[in-house]
Amino acid sequence: MHILFSFLYAPVVVVLLSYFDIKTVSLGLLGFGMIWLLSIKKREIKTMLFPLFYIAVAAGAYFMDDFLVLKFLPLLISLAFIFFLMASYFDNDSIILHFARKIHKRPLAEKEEVYINRSTLFWIALAFVNILLHISVLLLNNNHYWIIYSSFGWYMVFILGGVVQFLHRHFIFLKRM
Repeated sequence: MHILFSFLYAPVVVVLLSYFDIKTVSLGLLGFGMIWLLSIKKREIKTMLFPLFYIAVAAGAYFMDDFLVLKFLPLLISLAFIFFLMASYFDNDSIILHFARKIHKRPLAEKEEVYINRSTLFWIALAFVNILLHISVLLLNNNHYWIIYSSFGWYMVFILGGVVQFLHRHFIFLKRM
């Protein structure tokens, strides 16, 4: 559900700000975040993090009376993502490996698991590039660029990373096995 909200967040915020002041929009986002948080059935940090981000950003924008604070939400989500990637890598419990186990119909070989666990470093580097792009878009202070990158641009970065990972695995890693 948070993927849908992240697609819609930037354009909806900009459209709402063309009709309402920052405090009204912030209160609306705060209410939305609270309703989302209260509607969560599984009370885990992973499921509660996104609504808490909405609440924190909306409250910050309300009290600071600044649209720039609302623009930080996609960056916060990216920072959380890189944090989870790094934590999973250093715990030797890679999120990428969990994902790979779910999509493969057969059990992964030990060499494949080692490769996938090491590829988490690639995803951490890609997530860092994504954060740099988010910061660059924020510094440009152009709402059109922010809407494009914050809505779907950063997904394109990760889709491109997935293609690179697939090609590397197919043409380099599997040839060595």
